[in-house]
Parts: sequence; structure tokens; C-alpha cells
Amino acid sequence: MSGAPSVAGASIPTSPVSRIIVEPDAGYGFMDQALLGARTSIDGSFYELRDPTVEQILASKADHGVSVHIVLNAAYRGISENTAAVQFLESHHVHVTWAPAGQIFHAKYAVIDRSVAYIGTGNLVASDYSSTRDFWVVDRNPSDLRAIMTTVVNDERSTGTPPASSNGLVWSPGSTSQLVAVIAHARTTLLVENEEMKNTAIESALSSAARRGVHVTVVMTRSSSWTAALSALAGAGVTVRVLPSSAIYIHAKVICADCGHGGVAFLGSENFSTYSLERNRELGLITAAPLVTSTVASIVRSDARLGSGVSGAGGAGSHSGGTSGGAVRGLAITSFLSSISRGAYDTLSVRTAPNASCDLEVTLPSGYQSGSHGLGSTTASSGGVASWTWKIGSSTHPGTATATVQCGTAKLSQNFSIT
Repeated sequence: MSGAPSVAGASIPTSPVSRIIVEPDAGYGFMDQALLGARTSIDGSFYELRDPTVEQILASKADHGVSVHIVLNAAYRGISENTAAVQFLESHHVHVTWAPAGQIFHAKYAVIDRSVAYIGTGNLVASDYSSTRDFWVVDRNPSDLRAIMTTVVNDERSTGTPPASSNGLVWSPGSTSQLVAVIAHARTTLLVENEEMKNTAIESALSSAARRGVHVTVVMTRSSSWTAALSALAGAGVTVRVLPSSAIYIHAKVICADCGHGGVAFLGSENFSTYSLERNRELGLITAAPLVTSTVASIVRSDARLGSGVSGAGGAGSHSGGTSGGAVRGLAITSFLSSISRGAYDTLSVRTAPNASCDLEVTLPSGYQSGSHGLGSTTASSGGVASWTWKIGSSTHPGTATATVQCGTAKLSQNFSIT
């Protein structure tokens, strides 16, 4: 059954997972075997398909009466990357659909006989298999399978219908809040691997986690594209490890929150970029399955040892402005951005009495109270830490806003700028 474990007082929906596959260690024989075992149907969506073995299996299955429906990305470089596979598959009775050219379809998943889903971070490109760090999981939950099948059918028909939700499935567009929630509610450790770092909300959440005492480790392949963001994270107290190009390439997209103490793990196709989280078609999931949390934690820590550290710079992620602090007896703000842009996510953390009942209100520049999800009541941890993460509406008027936090009888207000 699916679960919704309590993480620092919040309920995070999760999906059950029966297996995790680690690449490049395992190889892609698991995918070959899964496809070969199909009896009635194969449905999938892939960013890239350049694996002759997979293509041959799909063709053979379709030639022998299995219903094979595949959605392939067309946007960005999709046409040039996938045309050869499309031509071959169509000649063997495979129903191939080009995804809409105006949206990148970056998801990587296959559903076999509508009874088991393989959801991953890796592309089906054989030449990459031996050199990239990726993960796949196996999901047999009926609710998840129905949601995935509903979505792939709608995507195949280009209906524009939003993805179908279920348990811990994480779909893009619109996945930012789910990933920020996992980060924001970690209390001991955060282990992160990703290919990209170009999203204000994610960077802010990681910085805030480090400032409230969470041990945050981010592992990536070295690239000048993310130097400023990673330096800012290091300046906020995040342990950043970057691998050289000669090492394994970090293509995985994972977050492991409080792993080793229960915790939850996210993995999927979502890169930490605004395009990936808010525009692309992506699929991942959040799970509390111990086999996933323990495996991901072990692999990320092992990869971190291969990298070198990044020195820190001032600032907090991609936001302008630093943190704002304030204190009264029994209550102190420990992390808060003094300036934030419209459409971004903000996080405020305080230290107060253990298990205190706390409330946060935000008065916008217009004078109205913000109704953003994430504000309101929460309970401090046993260590006396409480935090909130909420979105600044894209249509919010710029100007000075006020955050007012109250824990028990202690009350504190702090101004901040919305730009």
C-alpha cells in the first residue's frame, strides 16, 4: 500500500516501490527483459530512444500482436535524435507518436501489460549506459498505473489534459512544490544529485535547509553553467561536491531526505531547472521504501567521495539580497530572504521552544493577507525548529511585505521586499 509518512509534521504522499536499479552498475538488461515479457501491451514515453536492442524487441513484440504505443520527444533536438527509431518502429507496426513540438517531453517510463511501470532518470541511449549515473524504480501500485496510463493516453492524443495524480507520483509541469516540500521538511540530512542547478525555488530550499541545521550534500558533474548557483549554495552551508568529466557523469535526479532515519526519496526525470519543473513533461515519484532510501543514500555518498569541494560565496541561491534575522524572547528567525522575486518560493525558519505551536502570516504590499499554501500553522520539531515554504504569486504587487510569526506567546515581524 502507499503511505504518507509524517515528515516534520507534514504529510508527504508516497508511492510503494518493489525494486530499484542503479546505473551503470546494473546495465539495461532489466529493460530488455521487461519488454520481452510483455504479453498484451507496452506503453511508454521517452526523451531519447537510440538503443538497437530495445528497438528490435519493440518491433518484434508488435509484429507478434502485442499492442506497442510509444511517445517520443520532438522538441529541442528530438526530431533529429529520434527520427531513425521512429522510422524503424513504424515499419514494424509500432504505434509511435511524436510529442507536441512546443513542449519538451523529457520523461522516461514504460508500462508493461498495464500491471508494472518502470520509471527512471536515464535515457534509452545505449552509448550512454556505461558512463552515466542513473536510477530506475519498479512501481506496481494500481492507482499509480491508472494515473500513468491515463496521462500517456492523453499525451498520445495531444489533449493538453493535465497529468493524473496518484500517491507519490511527481509530474511536470508543476512539480516544484512537491520537490520543495521534500527539501523543506528534512530535519537531519539531505542528499541530492542532479544534472542541472537553475531553479530559484530549489536553490532557496536547499540553502534554507542548511541554515536550519540540516546536513545538505549536493553532488553534480562540474560545469561552468552552475558555478554561481553552487557557490551560493556552498556559502549557505551546503556541502557541494563536483565530479570531473573523467568520472562518472551525474545524470541522476534524486533527493534523499533524512535517509538512514526512515525518510523519503524522490527520483525521476526532473532536472532542477525552471523549464524542467514548470514546462516540460516529466515523471518521477516520492517513496518511503527502505530499499530505495538506503540505496540512494549509499550511492550519493559514494559519488560524493569522487568529487572535490566548492568554496562558498555570499547570498542564497539565485535570489538577490541576503537573509534577514530577528529575535524576541523565545523566538528567533534563523533563515529568511530579505528580497525575493514574484513567482519564486520563499522559506522562513525559526528557532523556538520544542514542539511549540507556531503560525505564520504574510501581509502583502497591497495590504491583503497572503493565502498561499504553506503559510499558517505548524508545530516546531523536538529540537525547536519550525519552517514554512510558500510561493510568491506571479501577479503579486511589488513592494514591502511583512511576515509575522507567532510561537506560543512569542511574536515577531520581519519586512521583506517583493520584486
